[in-house]
Amino acid sequence: MLKSWFIAMRPWSLTASFVPVALGTALASSQGFFDPFLFLLTAIAGMSVQAGTNFINTYGDYISGVDTIESAVTCPQLVTGAMQPSDMRTAGYIAFGIAACIGILLSWVRGWEIIALGMLGIIGGYTYTSGPYPYKYKGLGSFMVFFLMGPLMVWPAWFIQTGQHSWLPVFVAMPVSFLVAAILNGNDVRDIGHDQNAGIITPAIGFGLDGGIHLHRLLYAGAFVSLFVLVALNILPPLCMLPFLLLPLGYRTLRTLRNVNPGMHECLLQLEAMAAGLHFQFGILLIVGLLLQPFLAGKGF
Repeated sequence: MLKSWFIAMRPWSLTASFVPVALGTALASSQGFFDPFLFLLTAIAGMSVQAGTNFINTYGDYISGVDTIESAVTCPQLVTGAMQPSDMRTAGYIAFGIAACIGILLSWVRGWEIIALGMLGIIGGYTYTSGPYPYKYKGLGSFMVFFLMGPLMVWPAWFIQTGQHSWLPVFVAMPVSFLVAAILNGNDVRDIGHDQNAGIITPAIGFGLDGGIHLHRLLYAGAFVSLFVLVALNILPPLCMLPFLLLPLGYRTLRTLRNVNPGMHECLLQLEAMAAGLHFQFGILLIVGLLLQPFLAGKGF
């Protein structure tokens, strides 16, 4: 059972929550604040929220009839009978419970803001495909994830380290916010046919295949353009331009999407994975830039 839960957690996807937590922490570290124990707790809490969301997402998609043998490529545990729906839901509750317990501890250290934002994250994760208004099925998935796995993770990570209120981590979260939305959009584009059959709404269904791919390009562009603006306005230091080393990779990825059609199944299957890879690499290079800047400025830590 533990092995089934581990696979159903989709551990390969947890970089999507680790990156914004590490980014908020690196931003604080660049200004002289860093507690490794608080960072460890924050990272575990953030990844627990995502793990709980993954479990409940699989549960909600199965109960709603969205997932089938053909569509549940990355999460086949329920459609194949390898796990029971009640077990998947329980795993989600446990993951959310772990995040809540850590959130209470961090709130005791830093203040009520942490438990308030943590509860918003848990509620956002649960209602993605469950509850009275599962917003994924209403076409709001990419929009909500932009905030939930962007500013709503970067800002708390910053605040836990510094104890300071600031708009800075919200602005700095924008580039990775665009890319985490691209991960979800890649999933939506891949599943257009299956989602149409299930009767749900996603941006990719509304825009169509060509429009969904164009949105993907815009989200990639948003990451690089927003980073350039942050550096140009001196909100971030010049070394934070390191992610621009990935421009050739992003360009090659987008070139593979030219003249794509529904029959190009393998290409569409890779769309989500390529976006996740770019999100991780972009985030790591941005974090490295933040951490190296004090040394280059002769300030040290």
